[in-house]
Amino acid sequence: MFAADGTFGPPTSVAVEDGVIVDRVDGVRVDGRGGYLLPGLIDTHVHVDHPDQLAAGLRWGVTTMLDMGTRRWDELRALRDADDDTRADLRGVSSPACAPRGTAVRRMHHPASTAVRGPRDAARWVAERLAQDPDYLKVVLEERLPFRPKPLDPDTVAALVAHAHRAGKKVVVHAASSRAYTVALDAGADVLTHAPIGDTVTADLARRIAAAGTAVSPTLVMMRTILRTLKLPFTPRWLDFTHAVASTGALHRAGATIVLGTDANADDTSPARVAHGVSAHDELALLVDAGLSPSEALRAATSRAAAVFGLDDRGLVATGRRADLLLVARDPTRDITATRDVVGVWKRGVAAPVPARA
Repeated sequence: MFAADGTFGPPTSVAVEDGVIVDRVDGVRVDGRGGYLLPGLIDTHVHVDHPDQLAAGLRWGVTTMLDMGTRRWDELRALRDADDDTRADLRGVSSPACAPRGTAVRRMHHPASTAVRGPRDAARWVAERLAQDPDYLKVVLEERLPFRPKPLDPDTVAALVAHAHRAGKKVVVHAASSRAYTVALDAGADVLTHAPIGDTVTADLARRIAAAGTAVSPTLVMMRTILRTLKLPFTPRWLDFTHAVASTGALHRAGATIVLGTDANADDTSPARVAHGVSAHDELALLVDAGLSPSEALRAATSRAAAVFGLDDRGLVATGRRADLLLVARDPTRDITATRDVVGVWKRGVAAPVPARA
């Protein structure tokens, strides 16, 4: 089974009791049968609009999914709070903060109240979100573009983060450029999501991010899909997926905490659609392409993701942790594509259906 140091130990079986891994042999056993046992994967960036998407995640071994912005939080909160082992576990942020006339309001149809009209409006926004009982809070920091609404200013972002932290909530910031990374970092954000496709994070900025303990969810599979599906007469030369790969590599070399996220969604208002569940395996491979070792990529999808988002009951195959487990046929520390060879998936020790093997 996969250990905290990123290696597999000798063959063993895992005992489960009441959905938790135990060190006794009288519980229900999840037998590895010669396979390789991993903690269930955690996708730190998805968008869910139907329970079937959570079921699809579970089939592919994604046992926890974090929704990073939805207009339907009341419905998702009910899914989060339901005791259901047929779907991935769910956490979420409700509606994100954005600038007046920002994309979340103007294009994605979030309520007008999700717009923040300056630093003095931050307390109001945080209080309204807290009333919805989200797990985390999210801020969308858009780019300065001609003929587009102005993005949130740095003082407003800093005020949002400060009010959220006083309320005990971690803050995820949508930031897709070095400028946005810097604003979010200066504001004290906990997690940056998306790797830039228009410029590359410098070594100095990467070191600042690492020193601050700020985590990054690059969502490489989404950034690649955006460029593949972008409908423009021509793609500007400065938009290039190599920026995202190089930025992720720079962050990794600097020692920044990288976590797995896909931005999986089926939303017509999204710049690109990404499949739930299976895309986590694409993201693992892209993280390896960016310079992480297979073991580091696996930790980004398990123990590191759990630590960053305060999911202290999962992320490791260890006594006392939830029995959220993924069994694969081959050693993914040697070949990261082995995670696709799914043999078994368990959520709290309950077996789930798995994809048909080719």
